[in-house]
Amino acid sequence: MGRAFEPHVPVDRLADGAWVYAPVGQMAVTDEGRAVVCHACGEPLAGVSAAHARRHGLSLVAYRERFGLNRKTSLIAPALSEVRRVEGQRRWVENAAVREGLAVGQALARSGALYELGAAAQPAGTRRAQGRSAASREGASPALRADRERRSVAARQRWTVRVAELGFTSLEEYLQARRIAGVTAHEVRVELGCGGSTASRLLHEGA
Repeated sequence: MGRAFEPHVPVDRLADGAWVYAPVGQMAVTDEGRAVVCHACGEPLAGVSAAHARRHGLSLVAYRERFGLNRKTSLIAPALSEVRRVEGQRRWVENAAVREGLAVGQALARSGALYELGAAAQPAGTRRAQGRSAASREGASPALRADRERRSVAARQRWTVRVAELGFTSLEEYLQARRIAGVTAHEVRVELGCGGSTASRLLHEGA
């Protein structure tokens, strides 16, 4: 992020022949960190917004995928990110309602309720509502399904080792004990070292 890039100057081409104006796989900055360069057109922006991405026929998810960016990569200029960080800290210190609201959200996230509420809010038949389960079946290529199966097996092996360290003979015994004890998905996530949605699924659907 330290190097500056000139806007409107192509730096590479994609496999389909389209010019790109920032290096694939990273956000290019200009104007001393006050702007990022759009990969698709070279425009210096405070941030690549959903509206700007739509001008190129892309969603923000599709933008990240097309230009090799991690799904968590910020599309905002570093200077603007810093302004927002400082403002967020100020609001946290000065506004009790903000602190209380964040505390409620954190509690919902730890319990797994936030994930369940989000899933329930998705309209039937939408891509997000169908989730990864459908994609891991007929929606994915054989190679992708095989890779997911391999990772699933490896994850269960890790969890089995972990529950043995906790004194249980199997993952199923551990989950049953945790369901009886009424623990939260957050506690299971911490103990197993898995994601929050995975912990919620294991607790509510069984292993």
